[in-house]
Amino acid sequence: MRVHYLAGVGYDSNVYLVEDEEPVVVDTGTGMFADTTLEEMSKLVPLKKIGRIVLTHCHYDHLGGAAKFQKATGGRIYLHEAEAGPIKAGESELVISDMFGGKLSQLDIEALKTGQKIKTGSSEFEVLHTPGHSPGSIVLHEPKSASAIVGDTVFCDGGVGRWDLPGGDLAQLVSSIRKLQKMQLKNMYPGHGSYAEGDAPYHLKLAASYIEEGY
Repeated sequence: MRVHYLAGVGYDSNVYLVEDEEPVVVDTGTGMFADTTLEEMSKLVPLKKIGRIVLTHCHYDHLGGAAKFQKATGGRIYLHEAEAGPIKAGESELVISDMFGGKLSQLDIEALKTGQKIKTGSSEFEVLHTPGHSPGSIVLHEPKSASAIVGDTVFCDGGVGRWDLPGGDLAQLVSSIRKLQKMQLKNMYPGHGSYAEGDAPYHLKLAASYIEEGY
């Protein structure tokens, strides 16, 4: 398994490609730069080999490009059940698309459950529910490499996801970050900014110190 980092441009989220026997894409950005991202991705794996597009949460800067990614790959779109239901029902408040000047496309979303396993071939990710930034925020944990794709739950250098958006909750976010601290991670791949390989505990400690000061 190899995790490829495709950096977000502007407000776009980072996009991650898990290269393995069954490649998986995690997050899609707003869609504004989807063509460029897909072109870069096609140099790493055949796009039609990508069968799953996993969203760490439903905010537009992570979900907006999902329709374009699905059209290019044929992959299924997955989102935690806490958000999949409302989005499928057309409840767009959680998506905050207006904040990014976008419009939510109709998506055929499949719900992920907490604890569900996503097998990629040589590796297996577990879906961890980490609410606080949004009700259905998740982390994808790969225990063999002590790696986690963490969405907007936490960032490098002490950053954390906002909790003042619809469905956000500071107490839940504190609990989610404490949960990650206990996991003895080595590698951490956030939804924005840089990633950490080998020193994830350092970044998690900074984030915990920052958020608990204001809690």
